[in-house]
Amino acid sequence: MSNSISLNGVSVVIPTINRAEVLIDTLKDIINQDFVNYEIIVIDQSDEINFKAIEFLDSSKITCRYFNAHFKGLPQARNFGLKQASKDIILYIDDDIRCEKDLIRNHYQAHLSHEADLVAGGITEKGDIANDKVAGYFNKWTATAVSNFSSTVSGRCSHGKGCNFSIKKRALFKVGGVDELLNIGAALYEESELALRLEKAGYKAWFEPKAHLIHLAAPMGGCRVIKDWPKYMYGLGHNRAILVFRHLSPIYWPTALIRTLLLGISYSRLDKSIKPFISVVKGLNHGRKAARLRPLNTDLSGEEILMKEAQIIRSQSCDTV
Repeated sequence: MSNSISLNGVSVVIPTINRAEVLIDTLKDIINQDFVNYEIIVIDQSDEINFKAIEFLDSSKITCRYFNAHFKGLPQARNFGLKQASKDIILYIDDDIRCEKDLIRNHYQAHLSHEADLVAGGITEKGDIANDKVAGYFNKWTATAVSNFSSTVSGRCSHGKGCNFSIKKRALFKVGGVDELLNIGAALYEESELALRLEKAGYKAWFEPKAHLIHLAAPMGGCRVIKDWPKYMYGLGHNRAILVFRHLSPIYWPTALIRTLLLGISYSRLDKSIKPFISVVKGLNHGRKAARLRPLNTDLSGEEILMKEAQIIRSQSCDTV
């Protein structure tokens, strides 16, 4: 379903939550790119408005927009950014990354050169070692999205990681956006479920190691569930069940479900209680029912805050102190 029509540029969408200082470092790298036709859209779900980020974006010569979101959730932030984007390609990155000047250009070029609809970029995380193994494939027997995005070998792939992937806007609209039903716990597998839907619809995914960034995995903020293992395992079971029952043939169900239950046992040992295992069973049951539903993409609201408005808001908050 890919074609070689011209593309008018890239919308960089950055969901963020309670990482004010880390976000600034990310913005420094994204503003300093050697690509021309792009815009930056920050979807801020933090507890407080990031005035420093607004000032920094306002000083840029490129188009930058900052939204104070009236919702919580990574899938929701992706869909909100999709609806604000003016460019043909949307590049989703996390708020805690560092990159070189060619990140956007390499994403854009991969779409053109390989007629890709989704481009998974190269990622270096703590402990990663560059290698020549396959990146971004999906193991149907265990319902596991295998990353290995530190690979140096480009080629076809099955999915991309949420901190660094780009997608043609028309393709994302066509398949219904990111499924907000997966906004449970840490929103695990939301990008994997999207990639499986794209593949089923005939779209092409490509891994491009040159479109590379470093993912810092900042310990504060974000959508992670910290040490609440029952809550984490409920979300894991729920979202993995959506992958299994929505996208996999029944032949894969037994091994995929057993793998998930084994994870429940492992986390129960870690938590020294039966609660994580019970939670993953509940999650699987609820996720099985959710898999029958259409992907959820709701109309969300967010307030775009310009520099002048930010100054007024900050002065008013100072007056009340």
